Amino acid sequence: MSSPDPPQYSGWLPPETAAPEAPPTPPEPPERVVPVWAPFATLLSALIILSIFSLPIVALVKASDPDFSSDNFPVGLQLGLTALQSVLFVFAAWITVKLALLSTPKEQFGLRRVTKVWQAVGWSVAVFVGFYVVTALLVQAFGQPPEQDLANDLEREESAAAVLAYFVTICLIAPVVEEFFFRGFMFTVLMQRLGPVWAALLVGGTFGLMHAGGTPALSLLALSLFGVGLCFLYWRTQSIVPCMALHALNNSISFVTTRDLDPAVGAAVVIGTVGVIAVGFQAFSAPRRTAAA
Repeated sequence: MSSPDPPQYSGWLPPETAAPEAPPTPPEPPERVVPVWAPFATLLSALIILSIFSLPIVALVKASDPDFSSDNFPVGLQLGLTALQSVLFVFAAWITVKLALLSTPKEQFGLRRVTKVWQAVGWSVAVFVGFYVVTALLVQAFGQPPEQDLANDLEREESAAAVLAYFVTICLIAPVVEEFFFRGFMFTVLMQRLGPVWAALLVGGTFGLMHAGGTPALSLLALSLFGVGLCFLYWRTQSIVPCMALHALNNSISFVTTRDLDPAVGAAVVIGTVGVIAVGFQAFSAPRRTAAA
């Protein structure tokens, strides 16, 4: 008598021996970004804090000095408030990125080392020449605007210490702080969400309006166009170091011409200012990341 054939395996296992299902893959956390409205809220917050600090100080100085007026603003107070504004701008941009991204990489502020130096120099020259050509056309069409209040104050200043303080503020601090905030912070955020064209127009206009106090309307338009050009320079070079250097070049030339310095001294001031900022922030910036082989 033959024995029955053994049962054939059909691929089915009883429930107690079935292989467990793999756990579901957790969804990727959403990428953290700085909101598009954040740069404008940050700028407004910095200006409000500046007003909270400055208005009482100005009121006290005005009460103690009968000669105080907007046309006779104390140099020390003016430079001190400008320094406070610079600190607030840098801190406000930094803390906004920190809260949004939980980190503050240098690249988020455009602080990347320039690898193609001569290419960056070429774009800087193009932006600078374009700015001066457009400014000349505006002057030709609408006439020479009056000097800015700051230029008048600098021209009349007789104290060597005050002139030095003006130099540090105008030629060194302003290019660094304004490029860090407007191009490195504001343009970076807006460019990622709106694209480079709209971001450049918004940032350039905001940059011009920030100089509204004591600046003629035609000069504000020229500054806005300069701001747009600096955004273009950042977009082409992917670094704010050329923007800082070009901004320092423009401000130092204005400083030299306003003070009517000797040509040799003026050239040394311009070259030294641009060199210090370009070399210093090139070294400070994050190195370029190379793709893995």
